[in-house]
Amino acid sequence: MPNKTDRDNPQSAIRNPKPLHSEFRIPHSEFGTANAPRAPRPAPPASDRGFTLLELLIVISIIAILAAAIIPNFVGFDAEARVATTKTNLNTLRTRVTLFRAKEGRYPDRLEELTTTMYNDLGVERPYLDQLPGELVSDKSGNASIENRTFKEGLIGDGGWTYIRDRGKIVIDVTDPLESNWGDYKDEVPSEW
Repeated sequence: MPNKTDRDNPQSAIRNPKPLHSEFRIPHSEFGTANAPRAPRPAPPASDRGFTLLELLIVISIIAILAAAIIPNFVGFDAEARVATTKTNLNTLRTRVTLFRAKEGRYPDRLEELTTTMYNDLGVERPYLDQLPGELVSDKSGNASIENRTFKEGLIGDGGWTYIRDRGKIVIDVTDPLESNWGDYKDEVPSEW
């Protein structure tokens, strides 16, 4: 008698259902859904690789969050830095004029004397200033122009430095109040610093 297989026995097929071919077998989980392991996909050629839409959306979202956090910190930063630099340069010039007066016994006739007149600094001959610094209110790249005027002549208001000879005073030649784009310095008049 030939050997009966499970396939020939209908009762066995009901108790232990087996697929005809093992490659069509789909295992069932305890929830009844198929969780068959998938064969790995071959890698696409290098020219076809790219980002998925989800990856792009995540990167764009991160950039937007960072921009929202960082940009408000830099708005007006340029203006504040320019004002701080200008005030520092103004104080440097005023200090050098005071040093000039202390060493020479007089105020300079012209502001340019700070770069041409030499003084003895512990045996070293050096000018009061190597070069005149610029003010950054009237021009972002710096305005080191000089006007030597008397108090009665007043200010022109065209930027740069004005040395008031009869007062021995240096001011910024910007007479208009600063606008709102100058942040906390809005409505300040640079010539009054």
